[in-house]
Amino acid sequence: MKRSFLKFASATAVVALVAACATPAPPKPVPVSIVLGANLGHLPILVGAEKGLFAKHGIDLQLKVVNNGDQMVAAMRGNEVDVGNMSVTTFIKARHEGDPWQVVGLIMNDATRSNADEALAIISKKGSGIRPGKIEDLKGKKVAVQLGQTPHEYIKIAAAKAKLAESDITIVNTPQSAPALIEALNSGKVDAIASLEPLNSMVLSGVQDSYEVQRGGGYLSYLMITTARVPTIQNQADLIERFAAGLAASTQYTRQNRAEAVKIFAAKIPNQNVDALTNGIKHISYDPRMSGATDKAFEAAQLDVLSQASLRGKTPMPMNALLYKDASIKVQAKFPEYFTDLPKLQ
Repeated sequence: MKRSFLKFASATAVVALVAACATPAPPKPVPVSIVLGANLGHLPILVGAEKGLFAKHGIDLQLKVVNNGDQMVAAMRGNEVDVGNMSVTTFIKARHEGDPWQVVGLIMNDATRSNADEALAIISKKGSGIRPGKIEDLKGKKVAVQLGQTPHEYIKIAAAKAKLAESDITIVNTPQSAPALIEALNSGKVDAIASLEPLNSMVLSGVQDSYEVQRGGGYLSYLMITTARVPTIQNQADLIERFAAGLAASTQYTRQNRAEAVKIFAAKIPNQNVDALTNGIKHISYDPRMSGATDKAFEAAQLDVLSQASLRGKTPMPMNALLYKDASIKVQAKFPEYFTDLPKLQ
């Protein structure tokens, strides 16, 4: 009986060894370079790279961090990176200027509505003559904002809703950085600033007697997206799907571990204030799902971009020219666990 047991054990070991040899090894992570901004709209990318969530899906994510949308577009146009993060309006402008890109992922997004803009705000301080909630008080005032970036679009739309002409407000072109915005408001060079998170929260903590004139307002949908070149999507669909899976895992981890996420951001991006980051992240939704609401957000953003003088007269593009949805749909089917904490879509 002992001899039979030994034969059985030996046979079992051989079978186990053969089975182990037959099991394919996890794919070696493929290097993928990405450009992203130094703001909270891009946070899940930093978190996913740090926590190995992209690597889990076979992506060795290599980061290039910049300060604004112009630099993101330049990195993509110069073939410095494989994929690029940017705001929805920055992407649509580039697309209509001829860049052959499509959206392959949504990072900062609320899939349940088409006008999530709470990451944007207008900040002023005591003595400016601008009352909280009164956009009309900006008439005759100076506002610091970086020209051509999403906060600039935000304040133009907010002003128009308050029946102000663009000429009613003096825009002071200011770098999209906390030191520049804080100095502009502190020194009295401007009466208000318009920016995004975490810069808004950093200004609120860095300027005495400062306050929100307006937070969000439903003026536009401020989405942060990931783009890829059309040939990459066509020839490497599996790679795009793996990126989308890593992004889904990363957005969920960020949603569920916000305190840890802001610490990762502070460790990766210089000169951050963790308290300001903690406040700023409260105003952001990280939902990677593409939905009817996001389609409406893209449609509205496209109409806004095409109203600009440089693009006026161009024909709107259909959604399938702007959005590559296949990867997102497949990831939701393969990895439903990454979406269980999100509200159901109608």
